[in-house]
Amino acid sequence: MLAMSTLLGCASSAEDNTTEESGDNLVASFDRTAKIDLNVRSHLLLVGDSDELHTLPLYAAMTKARRIAQLHPKDQIVLFVTSADSAAAVSSTGASIVTTNPFGAGVSLADLSTLTSAKLIAAMSRFTKIGSLHFFGHSSPFGALLEGSAAQDRTLVPSNLAALGSHFDRAANPHVTLNGCNGGATLAPALSAEWKLPVSGALTGSSFQVLMSDGRWYPNDPGFLPPNLAPAAKNEKSFAAGLTPACSTGACVRMKPQDAPYAGVWADPKTGFQYGLGHYKFFCNYPEDGSCAKGMATSLYAFPSTKPIDASSSEADFKDVAADFLCNANKDPAWFDKCRTNLFAAQARNTPLSTMRYGTDYTHECDFSSCQQKLRCAKVNGAPQYGSCVWVSHTCSDDQPASACRPKNTSPHTTVNELTKYLEGHKALSHR
Repeated sequence: MLAMSTLLGCASSAEDNTTEESGDNLVASFDRTAKIDLNVRSHLLLVGDSDELHTLPLYAAMTKARRIAQLHPKDQIVLFVTSADSAAAVSSTGASIVTTNPFGAGVSLADLSTLTSAKLIAAMSRFTKIGSLHFFGHSSPFGALLEGSAAQDRTLVPSNLAALGSHFDRAANPHVTLNGCNGGATLAPALSAEWKLPVSGALTGSSFQVLMSDGRWYPNDPGFLPPNLAPAAKNEKSFAAGLTPACSTGACVRMKPQDAPYAGVWADPKTGFQYGLGHYKFFCNYPEDGSCAKGMATSLYAFPSTKPIDASSSEADFKDVAADFLCNANKDPAWFDKCRTNLFAAQARNTPLSTMRYGTDYTHECDFSSCQQKLRCAKVNGAPQYGSCVWVSHTCSDDQPASACRPKNTSPHTTVNELTKYLEGHKALSHR
């Protein structure tokens, strides 16, 4: 299952993919009790549209769930899973299907047999202490995709998510990660402003990575795997002592942005999106109150990497995981090692750096509120059209052609500033 070609977590075609209901009420808790307490601090993992992605989004969610469980053993982990994944597949990961409705009047488990935005948001709004929220699956520059048809409202967007902001536990360094294509284009900064939380998203396509027998993570594509390697049988890298889960239970998959600008269904077929960023970008689009850096560091503790870290970890170990997050592996392992070395050198000297392997001259330049580029798309009745979108500079007027508004980035600082913010957060949480 882990040897299939890389599949991007993007909208896969120009049509909505309607998924038939399986009859499974796929709400699960990552424990053996199959119960949900709405008043306990909870981490919500959403497995969204998985069309043609098989179990990869589910497995990426479960790998993250295991890290969260180790970091926060008293907290609750709840999964909302589309009907593309069977109850048997969910149960095989160690999660337990919830059969007794915990949500009270107005929201039933049967309502959630197909995840549409209204039903999902109604259920999530019943939790009083959300510690973190994570999405895995297909997404677009404009929203995260669930299942059902467009008429059933299958897209999570800022307008329908706004009310959830008051349900986060502000004492838990809450954060949100959007693991799908182009979630940083509009959704992440808008949600951050709405919720006053750190929210991360991709500024290119997202793909799946798997843990291999050399103990490193690689894009799940034979073209990106070093020769003579095999998928790992169990994960001996990402978890603290005492936990080495089998990869067959969904413990060895993660999502990361691709190492080049996006060229999928939304992009102009002649140019692609032009600009990209090789790692998920955090946005803290609200007045600085210290929560940005702490939320970012807390999110990195839960990132499935080559070693487990937490607030007590040394700066050296924290930086190792940060490098794994900010640099992508390739079939030549020396590429990652070079990126890692250059990353720390650039951060120490505050010099420009792009960690993308391809299209480095077109690295996004962003602060923690927005990027210097804006997405321009042709629209019909106000709706963006597939195959029409390009990134242009913010100064580009509507009557200028895109080709005149796409300058190279000769001094990229986004990644270095991101690393500095992660280190700031870890220092604050570790009280060093």
